[in-house]
Amino acid sequence: MQTLVSAPSGLEINASEQFGSWLCKQNLSLAFTTYQTNRLFFVSSQANGQIKLNERLFDKPMGLHLAGKSLYMTTRYQLWHFDNFLGNGEKHGECDRLYVPRTAHTTGDVNAHELVLDDAGKVIFVNTDFSCLATLSPDYNFVPIWQPPFISKLVAEDRCHLNGLAMVEGKPGYVTACSTTDTAAGWRNHRVDGGVVIDVTQNEIIATGLSMPHSPRWYQGKLWLLNSGTGELGYIEERQFHPIIFCPGFVRGLAFWQNFAFVGLSQLRSQSFTGLTLENRLNSQGNRPQCGLMVIDLQTGTPLHWLYFQGVIEELFDVVVLPGVLQPQAIGLQSDEIQRLVTFPNSGGIVTTKPTAKRPSLGATPPVPGLPTQQITPLNPPEDCGEIKQSSSLPLERGEIRQSSSLPFLRGGLGWGNPKTSSEAAFSSGNRIRYQRVYHLNSGNALDYNHLTYPSLQKRWQTQPPQGELTGLSASLDGAIIGFAISERLNPQQAEIISLFVLPEYRSQGIGTKLVAYLEQELAQQGCVEIILSYSTSTLTNVALEPLLQKLHWQPPQINLVLGKTATEKIAPAPWLNKYPLPPAFEVFPWLDAGLSLPPNVEAHRLEPLNSLGLRYRGEVIGWVLTHRVAPDTIRYTTFSIAQAFEKRGRGVSLLASAIRRQVDSGVPYLTGSVSYRYPRLLQFVERHLTPYLTGVGEVRQTSKLINRIF
Repeated sequence: MQTLVSAPSGLEINASEQFGSWLCKQNLSLAFTTYQTNRLFFVSSQANGQIKLNERLFDKPMGLHLAGKSLYMTTRYQLWHFDNFLGNGEKHGECDRLYVPRTAHTTGDVNAHELVLDDAGKVIFVNTDFSCLATLSPDYNFVPIWQPPFISKLVAEDRCHLNGLAMVEGKPGYVTACSTTDTAAGWRNHRVDGGVVIDVTQNEIIATGLSMPHSPRWYQGKLWLLNSGTGELGYIEERQFHPIIFCPGFVRGLAFWQNFAFVGLSQLRSQSFTGLTLENRLNSQGNRPQCGLMVIDLQTGTPLHWLYFQGVIEELFDVVVLPGVLQPQAIGLQSDEIQRLVTFPNSGGIVTTKPTAKRPSLGATPPVPGLPTQQITPLNPPEDCGEIKQSSSLPLERGEIRQSSSLPFLRGGLGWGNPKTSSEAAFSSGNRIRYQRVYHLNSGNALDYNHLTYPSLQKRWQTQPPQGELTGLSASLDGAIIGFAISERLNPQQAEIISLFVLPEYRSQGIGTKLVAYLEQELAQQGCVEIILSYSTSTLTNVALEPLLQKLHWQPPQINLVLGKTATEKIAPAPWLNKYPLPPAFEVFPWLDAGLSLPPNVEAHRLEPLNSLGLRYRGEVIGWVLTHRVAPDTIRYTTFSIAQAFEKRGRGVSLLASAIRRQVDSGVPYLTGSVSYRYPRLLQFVERHLTPYLTGVGEVRQTSKLINRIF
């Protein structure tokens, strides 16, 4: 094993012996993408046999394709074309292939995965969010050209996680998908064995039972692919997957040269990879997943060479072979190379222009186009208040890898004091409005902002205290807070926005939109995969909230609950309250007196003893209605359940009537409750028997958005 001495700082790279010499002997180099660290890498050999890396930074690079001497690459919202500046036998320094970004087509953030060129030179890419194959057009962001037969509609929902494309004789031949689901992100529940291969020309599924398959390739008369969830390279024959080797990582990215396969490996992220066969197999062997590259001999099915990364790089996406190239490099978008190196007819090669003149304009240097600098990138508070130097998220032109952010932490200019002791630190500003992350937020100090929350946190936490980590963002103008947003972490992968508020006089100015967008990015940096939001319908949510969420590409809201409220004097005359007496074999009993455990997800806090009731039949509990005191004058009917065998006999109606009669007799004047759309029979009962006696009816809608969507 050799340790790579020319590796960028902050990254340890180990490789098999003679890997560099082998690359030189084969007269080739490699290129790969890692969206996890926003980098395009080139792997080559030096004269002394050591391996050399060259890197450039782009925003979420994924699919990579070599066409002659040109490279094509998908990124977050653009598809880049790189052209080679060097002629045959020409060098620039030591490099013999110099890739320069020529054009970028804006596709939009469609989660584009792999891309290819067909036999006519047309770009085709896998549009994962829209579950289709697409091409480019001067008139549109993309033009769909094929979709799986089970996808009913092209919407940005990543329904099946279409991810890979194999070309056969210059035309789309086969694609891989993680499932055949036709619902938003439905593939996530089918990672273990829901993967499929689809014949594009026949519009037919030809292999099933795969685990997150990726990187299909037609090579030497076989359809090869990576069964990522099992860590295997293999091929499809007679509708079956035939593995030839197990690799110690999540396999993704596959290229071929002669009788060798080049396979990319990634470590396992818990939110996407938990429970896969690969994870279990590695654990049983006492091994840990690797991130790197493997060279596999196709004739023997054994590994020939490998290169593993340790440090900041944990995941790779795509790999390509660069035949006939020993020292590839790319020009990045930060240094003055891209400004000063030019070619033109009869130039005799690359010409270096004069140094770029100093900018005559006043003000800060404008951002460089095409780079992943983000205007809304939260900063974590530094450990001390010493000098903080500005770091950059632009391409690193000298081969360094270092953690960076796109904004400096400004000392002395925020008015919040030492970030170690202050509860807030700024991470973005625009015009006079400053957007800031609130640190160390908890259920105690968050109530200091209760006048800036909607719905009211104080009321929420009386019945539902926070269980997960809170994240707060404020918007302030001249030092006064005018907007506030709070999220609560439900689990490592999911968070909920529990409050969003902007002072009335500052609404309709995009402040709420920015608060939500900044909150999305902060939660994404924390590793969150999904954000949810539930809200009661009102004029305000219809006019302000729903257009905001649509603008930020959240899922269309779905009705989750029907809400109802009334007064005891309004419902007391309802005839059904006394219409269904229970036979002697049934017994209504106070739930708290029975010492029974609560059903799942029912809070013990503030459980109302007055009319939280259970129902027994011949001594066996068959149902319950559990209520909570949400205010001194209001009881909420929280959960209602009856065994299926007794539903049609009206026993549930009798139980609910008993609970309501007890409240009517008690003098507590108001009652409220909700019914989920998952229970159509209960909804029918509400519409038939309760709606005429309600003083108010509303809805709770729920929406969500996937972030960190790539696994």
